[in-house]
Amino acid sequence: MKTRSVLLAACVALTLSACGTSGDSGSDTEASGAAEAGSFPVTVDHAYGSTTIDAEPMRIVTIGWSGQDAVIALNKVPVAMESFSGDGIENNILPWDASRLNGAKPVLMTTNPDIPFEQILGLDPDVILAVYSGIDEGEYKRLSDIAPTVAFPDQPWDTAWDKQMSMIGAALGQPEQAQTLIDETGAYFEKQAADHPQFQGKTATYAMRTDEGLIVFCGTDPRIRLLGQLGVKTSPGVDAVCTSGDSSVSVGMESIDTLDADVFILVDADGTNLDKLMSFGPFANMTSVSNGRLVRLVGMDYAMATSAPTVLSVPYAFDEFIAQLSDKLS
Repeated sequence: MKTRSVLLAACVALTLSACGTSGDSGSDTEASGAAEAGSFPVTVDHAYGSTTIDAEPMRIVTIGWSGQDAVIALNKVPVAMESFSGDGIENNILPWDASRLNGAKPVLMTTNPDIPFEQILGLDPDVILAVYSGIDEGEYKRLSDIAPTVAFPDQPWDTAWDKQMSMIGAALGQPEQAQTLIDETGAYFEKQAADHPQFQGKTATYAMRTDEGLIVFCGTDPRIRLLGQLGVKTSPGVDAVCTSGDSSVSVGMESIDTLDADVFILVDADGTNLDKLMSFGPFANMTSVSNGRLVRLVGMDYAMATSAPTVLSVPYAFDEFIAQLSDKLS
């Protein structure tokens, strides 16, 4: 299992026209954020066992990435959530979250490299949601001593957007509303796949630069699963290095030329990494790069929206991302 620092480094370097935003359906549950009738008690299964939540949580802490999106999409405000920074992010809150908080100010915390247990304890939470995180079993137990805690379903940092939404929807007593949001977002991707038949069967390498080479994202990573919904699959070179079961792997400079694909997707959040990679011949000479079939994700907001997709980040970024893919794969 990768350490949190490595996994977060992999992530950091990083308008729903078909179905509208999650605020468009107009249901009473969605407007109020209230739990659905008969939804408690509820038991949510995860990698470290199962967690029973007896009553509707009102004081919600989210750990890791994207969990706050699901909570906010269900019209609840976490008492604490992760702090984010970088180009395109103001006040340490992701823009698609900020637009829905209506002035509410959750406590912003940093869980890398260490979870702030005392800070979380002081917030007196009813539930802790770490559905897209890298907490280990010891951390899970310590968090569970504070409040019922829901971890990721299988492996750290590889919870798909729809699974995350359904788990958090269950934990907050809104499984039907969560499913509505999943169905709407799924319909968006179905339409995009139908509208872009040129994506079918094409290959991609999705990566970010490190000083030693690249971090390459594997088939279990949420962003790669989402590409699969559009018909794009991982390149043979990625499949060859992704044999450990982890959601990402490090590849040295000496092996970069094995990662060619129909399109190369580069997380370049601060806008400096492409220039650094282009100075390295084997990267610059890859067919996808030399032929201009490179999609560059610039800006931390854009990198986060596409790298950790959710029902809120999809409307923010995916029309643009899909347009970039279409331009390179047409």
